[in-house]
Amino acid sequence: MEPKKRPRRIPLTAEEVGNVIAYKKRREIIILQKLKSSRIYKFQNLCNVVCFFIYCELLFCFFGPCHFDAHFSKNMFVKHGNGPAKNGAMIVASIEITGINNKEYTLIVDDYVASPAKQSNFFIGKDFLLQKELKGSVETSSHCFRLFSASPIIFLSVFFALISTVAFMFNLNESAYSLTALTVLNALTLFGILLY
Repeated sequence: MEPKKRPRRIPLTAEEVGNVIAYKKRREIIILQKLKSSRIYKFQNLCNVVCFFIYCELLFCFFGPCHFDAHFSKNMFVKHGNGPAKNGAMIVASIEITGINNKEYTLIVDDYVASPAKQSNFFIGKDFLLQKELKGSVETSSHCFRLFSASPIIFLSVFFALISTVAFMFNLNESAYSLTALTVLNALTLFGILLY
């Protein structure tokens, strides 16, 4: 007994292929319209846009103006770098500051700065929305320096601002799965920034 062979597949005509493609496009448009009219779509997009603007605000305050608080130090320890001396001054790698409230700050300097007195004023800059400490300044310099503890916040803000920009440029928010993934990532990142 001979096994039954599968009958040969008859290829679709050009008109039938066109009909299948048109049907799939119509179906995608209907699915997209249902998604865009849902409340969850609007809520997730709103959350993603709010997170994006919070990241931008953190970066704006780090590189530009921010809210400064004046503090007084109990102790300042200056660490010098290995760079060459300029006019007899060593390069300052970092300044570790202990405030009178016993809170410790580490400013990443990497510049030629006159060493501040152990007990002197210093300033800590915070962003406007979340009040996260981002940068600081000492009396002997007019420049602002990055707080070591702000590095994770700055990195996450840059990284997720770029991810959000790419996601919206390529319309990834028009797919339910990628929109949910982007919303979860932004929510977790913002939650981590708030707890830090």
